[in-house]
Amino acid sequence: MKLPLFALAAAVALGVSAPVAQAQDTGAPAQHQTQNAVTAELVILHATNDGSGIDPKIGKMPELGKPPFSSYNSYKLLERVKLSLGKGQQTTTKLPNDRVMGVMLKDILEGSKKGESSKYVISASIQKPGGTAFLPLLEVNAKAGETFFVAGQTYKGGVLVLGLKILP
Repeated sequence: MKLPLFALAAAVALGVSAPVAQAQDTGAPAQHQTQNAVTAELVILHATNDGSGIDPKIGKMPELGKPPFSSYNSYKLLERVKLSLGKGQQTTTKLPNDRVMGVMLKDILEGSKKGESSKYVISASIQKPGGTAFLPLLEVNAKAGETFFVAGQTYKGGVLVLGLKILP
């Protein structure tokens, strides 16, 4: 079973990005400094059925062994990028298939109960070259440390799997 050719959000968790420009590592600590900025990690994976297994550079990511991700038997880490996200600012990152992923920190929702973690409202979109939408807009609420996935873009005999998370 292959993942569909449209974007698939596996609400197994969270993550994502922000400012309008090429995403870059800002050297910021892996925690949010204010209630208007956070650090996120974008992991770009190439999923195939070439039998090579899961690249050890990916690290612990148990979701890859569960449906729908288990429909691929091999995952290679293409890139890992740390992003500094400012509230209301969009960051764009060029993907290996020449599409552009835009990510924005829309809001930070404080936990309603004592000891409850904040949730981060993240929006993501993917544009084809020329500006047409592949994934017009996806909005996710997640806690720091959770990974959310977007997958399904055809790439070199497999698909791209994008994992996003807000770093604690």
